[in-house]
Parts: sequence; structure tokens; C-alpha cells
Amino acid sequence: MKLMTVRRLAAAVTLAGIAAASPAQAAPAPKTSPIRMNATAYYGTLDVIARETLGLKAHFTTWDGRPVANLPIQFTTTGERFPLCEATTDFGGWAECKNGPVPPPVSLANLLVNGYDAVWLGNRRFAPVSAHNNIGIG
Repeated sequence: MKLMTVRRLAAAVTLAGIAAASPAQAAPAPKTSPIRMNATAYYGTLDVIARETLGLKAHFTTWDGRPVANLPIQFTTTGERFPLCEATTDFGGWAECKNGPVPPPVSLANLLVNGYDAVWLGNRRFAPVSAHNNIGIG
């Protein structure tokens, strides 16, 4: 009788192992939507003679106000969408391009009239977001 119990127990363990390893039994990973964020861009300046932007700055936080670090932020012209510079957010959620040359195809008039955008393109964790502000002559 002991032999019969041991065989049944071994068969039960084997079947349980097969059932646990079966891909049909695996539960799908829950789908979560990316975290929404707030973005704020700050007033920048343009040195027309040197043809460079100064102090393009943006702040990125979650909706509940927590700063988001290590996001590559693209600073682009509004309308034309030409890249001006790129900066990574620090631990406080700030990204800043202190000064950067304006590439030749970018119209200085468009930059002064339409301003710039600070853009986060998004990933699986954080949803895309952008902020806009103006640039003045400095």
C-alpha cells in the first residue's frame, strides 16, 4: 500500500509541474497605461548677433507634482520643429540648455515670433508631453 501511495504522489507532483510550466496557464501581464506628466517651459532669450539661444528651460513632473529625472528633452522651434538642443532632466525634473547655437536652416524671425517647445516623446513608463514658451531678444 505504501508503494501505491508513493506512486500516486509522484504522479501528482509530475502533473502539477507540467501544468505550472504550460504557457496556456500563464496569466498575461497586466497592461498599464503610461504615467501622465506636467511640463512647463520658461521664457528664453536669443542673442541675434551670436545666433544662439540662452536659458531655454523646462520643468517636468508627474501629475501629483513629483519631479521626473533622466528624461531626454528636445528643445525645438515651434512650427518648423527644427531641433535647437537637447538636455536631460535632473533629479528636480529640470532640463536646461544654457546656450546653444541656432542651426542655419532655423529662421530667427520664426523663433522670435513663435517661440520654442520643450518636448518629451514618451516611452512605456511616461506619456509624451510638451510645453511652449516664447523667446525674446536678450
